[in-house]
Amino acid sequence: MAPRLFSIEYGLQSVLRKWRSTRKLWYPKEKPVYDAYAFVSSCIEIKKHLTHEQARVFRRRIISEILPNGRLCHLDHEFRTAQSLTEFGWNITHFGFCGDPGPDFVAKRGEIEVEIESKCLSPEIGLGVSYDFAARLMARLNRELQSRHTNSFTTIRIKINGSSQPGGGIDGVKSQILETYKAGHHFSSETLSIEIETTPLEEFFARFPNFQSEDWLQRTFSEIRTQKGDFGYFIRRSEELIFCNLVSMRTNQQAKKIMKLVSTTCERQFSKRRPALLWLHLQGLAPGQIDSNPEWASAFFQMLARHAFTNNRRDHLASLVFTSDADLDHQSVLYRGRDRRRASAAGHLKGYDNKRCRFGTVQVLSPTLS
Repeated sequence: MAPRLFSIEYGLQSVLRKWRSTRKLWYPKEKPVYDAYAFVSSCIEIKKHLTHEQARVFRRRIISEILPNGRLCHLDHEFRTAQSLTEFGWNITHFGFCGDPGPDFVAKRGEIEVEIESKCLSPEIGLGVSYDFAARLMARLNRELQSRHTNSFTTIRIKINGSSQPGGGIDGVKSQILETYKAGHHFSSETLSIEIETTPLEEFFARFPNFQSEDWLQRTFSEIRTQKGDFGYFIRRSEELIFCNLVSMRTNQQAKKIMKLVSTTCERQFSKRRPALLWLHLQGLAPGQIDSNPEWASAFFQMLARHAFTNNRRDHLASLVFTSDADLDHQSVLYRGRDRRRASAAGHLKGYDNKRCRFGTVQVLSPTLS
């Protein structure tokens, strides 16, 4: 899942590594590389239309999103929104690339003016343990965990219980894991439980052979994980393979968190003087999961739309839009008498219009919305 959530970051790392060694760029066969190219291209194009002061602020925002506390996907979704509005004939009169207050965009087409707010949602929203918490914990365990079980496959199952975080935060959890692993027995408290299991390494590889194949890690994790939504991390020592499995036992509050985000955004980001559109991009959602219209998706999207449209405090909201991740499509096109390779990417969109909107029906992305 990580390469999909941090596609641009992965792509930029690959491009920079290649550039340093060869001083050449290459055709984007992989989605992260394509996303990196598209992101950089959008940044260059936008900068051309900014004043010197706006360009300085824009550059500062990009750098802040690259740092560990940021994610480029948020800015990339704003680029995606601006491009879509332009393609549908809207003239953007205000944009928030530079951190201006209010909605991300104000766009005008004919006599109609609308406000648009873009939100990029990670699949971890509402989960009991965030990706950031898991990544930091696993990285620290990888640095400090010392092998104690020769020729063994060791599973360290870490369960986060209750509604509050374990005392001491990440360092507190890490210290307890190291202590429990060293002692070789289980640990349990109101907020944290740790289980240690060992099996012979030979027996483990007999169960999961072909460890040099590209999909071995994913297939093995799918078999030995505790439940969907948990995190797994393999640590290899000289004569021991350690599997750290981080599991949240808390109730999934994904729908509740998204509904709260919808409410907060509609009531705080928009001026309420114009019809508004809220655009939610769902990271990790494959295009087919929108396009094939599975039952769970329809029910989930409709529930969020009903929540957004049935409150009088949000009667300025004209439309609610959901988009998926994009698939990379490789094509061959004729250019100057020769076949050239071409890469493109497109996701899918699902939208709902608010019949209760006090401004009437506003078809922002017609005829896509239904």
